[in-house]
Parts: sequence; C-alpha cells; structure tokens
Amino acid sequence: MTNLRLAVAPHDHVRFSDSVVGLAGKVREILKEPMTIDELQTLLYRRDSGWPGQVDFGKVVLAITLLYTIGAANITDGDRIVAI
Repeated sequence: MTNLRLAVAPHDHVRFSDSVVGLAGKVREILKEPMTIDELQTLLYRRDSGWPGQVDFGKVVLAITLLYTIGAANITDGDRIVAI
C-alpha cells in the first residue's frame, strides 16, 4: 500500500515526473485525439516528448486508469483513449 501511494502522489521523496499524477497530466496533455495505449507510450518515449526520462508500460496504464477514474478520459470502441 505504501509503495502505491508513493507512486501515485508526488512528495518529498518522489519527483513529480516520476509520479502517476504527473504522468497522468502529461497523458491528458497528449490526448488531443483518440489514441491507443501503444500510441501514447510511443509518444512518451520520443526524445522530444517533453517528459524527463522513459516511462514503463505499467505507469502508462496506471495514469490512464487514474484519468478514467476521475472522469478525465474514456475508452472508446476500438480500445482508444479519449480525453473528456
């Protein structure tokens, strides 16, 4: 439980760019059109993505789940994520 809490919310031991909340904000910024998870991860891996470091697939999924949970994103037919 503690590790999940540390990954979700930034605090004095986790940089904002390493938190799921920070990544969810970046994903929300990228979602200008419906995309698959693979398309999102590809954009985040690009050097010009504006995101410091690389993100593993698990954190991308957690960020999307967080956005879905708070009503900031939805899943469409065809398994595409769309910002609301």
